[in-house]
Amino acid sequence: MLQHLKEKRDVGFFTSIAGLMNSCSVLDLDAFERTQKAEGLGVGSEGTAGEKNMHDADFTCALFRFLQLLCEGHNLEFQNYLRTQAGNTTTVNVVISTVDYLLRLQESVMDFYWHYSSKEVIDQPGKDNFCRAITVAKQVFNTLTEFIQGPCSLNQQALAHSRLWDAVGGFLFLFAHMQDKLSKNSSQLDLLKELLELQQEMIIMMLSMLEGNVMNGTIGKQMVDTLVESASNVEMILRFFDMFLKLKELTSSSSFQEIDSNNSGWITPKDFQKAMEQQKIYNPDEIAFLMSCCEPNIDDLIDYREFTERFHNPAKDIGFNVAVLLTNLSEHMPNDPRLHRFLETASSVLNYFEPFLGRIEIMGGSKRIERVYFEIKESTIDQWEKPQIKESKRAFFYSIVTEGGDKEKLEAFVNFCEDAIFEMQHASSISNEDTEEPPAKAEPYTFLGAEESRPPGPMEPLKQGFWLLRDAIGAL
Repeated sequence: MLQHLKEKRDVGFFTSIAGLMNSCSVLDLDAFERTQKAEGLGVGSEGTAGEKNMHDADFTCALFRFLQLLCEGHNLEFQNYLRTQAGNTTTVNVVISTVDYLLRLQESVMDFYWHYSSKEVIDQPGKDNFCRAITVAKQVFNTLTEFIQGPCSLNQQALAHSRLWDAVGGFLFLFAHMQDKLSKNSSQLDLLKELLELQQEMIIMMLSMLEGNVMNGTIGKQMVDTLVESASNVEMILRFFDMFLKLKELTSSSSFQEIDSNNSGWITPKDFQKAMEQQKIYNPDEIAFLMSCCEPNIDDLIDYREFTERFHNPAKDIGFNVAVLLTNLSEHMPNDPRLHRFLETASSVLNYFEPFLGRIEIMGGSKRIERVYFEIKESTIDQWEKPQIKESKRAFFYSIVTEGGDKEKLEAFVNFCEDAIFEMQHASSISNEDTEEPPAKAEPYTFLGAEESRPPGPMEPLKQGFWLLRDAIGAL
């Protein structure tokens, strides 16, 4: 396809792509409010109430997915051609057009945030619109990531001098404030999940911006500038992850398990708060926030296992990439005092992930040594410390020191890795057969005063009173 476009010098293809991007819709708060008012008046699906925000969301995702696939597999030639078409009478910068759409989308989502900021919860129509916009935004970030991975340094520079940082700053605000809002009500968890996935995609894009960059380079400086301008929002995001990362430590501690002596998974709010205070890993504000996120059942008991799983796992997934981003940025900008302050704020999150942060150095496309980070799973660390693996390590290191030249040592290293991987996989399969996964939620709960059925809801007395009144009137 690239060869065809170059031979035909098809300007129309790129102007059409840019035109389609420009016509892709974003959230429209005015249209949304008109729809809500019309439905409130009983207009139904006719007229104004028939308007739908981002009606072309599927097409928009398909358009940006198409552009992503053009660059799949670090297709450097196509990555560059999307930015500038040498030899064409008109050149279209598709990379910058993508940023322009992302910024429009981010600003429209911000309008919806302010609309709902004073409301306790986001209703279903609002959630539908947020989810639609977030789905598109995730695809746009995926596309931007593919534009620059490899890395494609010229596309990185183009993005660095675009309004990408404005969009990133806006999304940081949304993440910080919507995480706080959505985590306090179980009806909002589906939207929170979508929001966290979007945050993950944005962080991956930011990591891709740092690929292959030199120390104290322009992109690293601009990224630090963006984080500094959004300092309060970044700190809120870090605090959010830090609180929920500590939950596992809290609920798996021996002192906490003593409270749940029958191992049912249920605990009273009072005991939960007391346990947090005794562990001394949360300050009073954090305890108050976590308690506001809990939703006791009708007998005022909390399923602490489900609560932990609900928040800890997403915090771990995204928090790891945040830790990689800050670690990577600190190596690109080692002398920036502003970044050091961020690292101090993030120290708890960074310390949590330090044992799981693997590093290797590779020769990049620019013929420079680059450091690549990857996650080491806790189960892998456990297997690595098993006696049989330790014995293999000792034998390997002894042979490396005492035998052969460089070629033989490389062969010995490859053989050791293959043997170690096999031994760890074998030990892991045996271990999985012998151990059970800890429960992810509490045991089924029998409500007080009812053996088989749930107790009457709060409206039941009113219903009974109405029926009695109706019978009394009928008897007159």
